[in-house]
Amino acid sequence: MAFNRSHKAWGAVIAGAILATGGMATGAPEGPVRMSGLKVSGMAGYEVLDLTGLRVGEIARVEQDAQGRTRWLNIALDAGGQARVAAFRADLDANQKLVSLRLSEDLLIARADARAIEAVSSPSV
Repeated sequence: MAFNRSHKAWGAVIAGAILATGGMATGAPEGPVRMSGLKVSGMAGYEVLDLTGLRVGEIARVEQDAQGRTRWLNIALDAGGQARVAAFRADLDANQKLVSLRLSEDLLIARADARAIEAVSSPSV
């Protein structure tokens, strides 16, 4: 089939539209992405790092809204207890099965249930 001038013009328009919208932007991201709005599941056990890059625990459960978008992360803290953190404070690196938070370990412990606070604040024997 020979391409006439009209076919070439439409091809140029479509190629321009693809480039203007980011081309392959709909593919999987290569690095971490903010978790709010993502539709993720099956993340139990993913490692969680705090603001400084230190391990603070792992994902226990992910809470989603009615549309299936991630809203809350329940984190089983290494210090004990669980912290519930809003998804907009977290970045997911699916390739490394890793979640990075924009919170320090101190803030996470403060968000944990009372048992975690007692475990951290009570002197060990």
